[in-house]
Amino acid sequence: MTLDELFALSKVPTPIELSQEDLTRLYWKHRGLLKSQGRDQRFWDATNKNLRLAYERLDEKERQLGKAYSIIQEDLQVATRIQAALLPVPTSIMERDLEIAVYHKQLTEVGGDYYDFFTDESEAADGRNADGYAIGVFDISGHGVSAALVMTYLKAMFAQQMLRSTSPKDIVRSVNEAAFDFLRGIKKYATVNFVKFASKKIQYVCGGGFGLVVHGQEVFHFERKDPFLGLRDRAFRQYEIPFVTGDLLALYTDGMVESQDAEGQDYTARRLNDLIALHADRAVGEIVQCCVDDYRAFRATDIDDVTLLVMRRKEAL
Repeated sequence: MTLDELFALSKVPTPIELSQEDLTRLYWKHRGLLKSQGRDQRFWDATNKNLRLAYERLDEKERQLGKAYSIIQEDLQVATRIQAALLPVPTSIMERDLEIAVYHKQLTEVGGDYYDFFTDESEAADGRNADGYAIGVFDISGHGVSAALVMTYLKAMFAQQMLRSTSPKDIVRSVNEAAFDFLRGIKKYATVNFVKFASKKIQYVCGGGFGLVVHGQEVFHFERKDPFLGLRDRAFRQYEIPFVTGDLLALYTDGMVESQDAEGQDYTARRLNDLIALHADRAVGEIVQCCVDDYRAFRATDIDDVTLLVMRRKEAL
């Protein structure tokens, strides 16, 4: 029997008769298999060692990432509290003149939607109108910490310009001019809805925001023809709408109106405007809650920050 015939059998025959030549071949084949097995064993030992070291490094990286994540979460919690603290409360003059209700919800821990109440210090300083004030609603592009920092920056810019000018269009233009290069440099922009209250009217500038006034039986929708802050370096237009006792003013960002249902249909500004106008005779808090309930029932998921302010004029300025 030859060695090849032996290897072809399914079981070992008894006895085995091999020539000296085949026994020699079998010996060296066995030696070759032992050498190959040794190489394989050394390879897998080295591989297992490398894997063990890799897993140890991964475990260490995971511990480091966990620690870093914990620090980030703590910082975000602080940032959330800081941003919440930056949201304004109405002045005594505003509370005298207006019923105010607000819904404000960020998509993440911090975000780019914000609103602010401004005292017209320039008019108060020269004695023209110690009761003057304005409201701004803004939406910075993007989400998260970068948008929140831009929000803080613009908040300070508007507060500074309120000391220097009385005209909404001049205030917004000055902020845009001062912030234009900075916003372009960091690739950010912001919608603006800036409303100043005057005797029996409001004056406003609207660049990308949304607003409407229910004046008796009439509904005035804000003109949205001006650019966003940081997109174009040009003048802004100013508009006026009657605003007397009993009138309703609503200001909001695009978070609600651009939301979609499970079929991909938009909520739309028209739906929100119609809802506000339909319930204009109700208390402002009830109007806001009605809008929020309708939005929540419609949208499949939250996709953006949401801000909605509803105000009613209580008495003449």
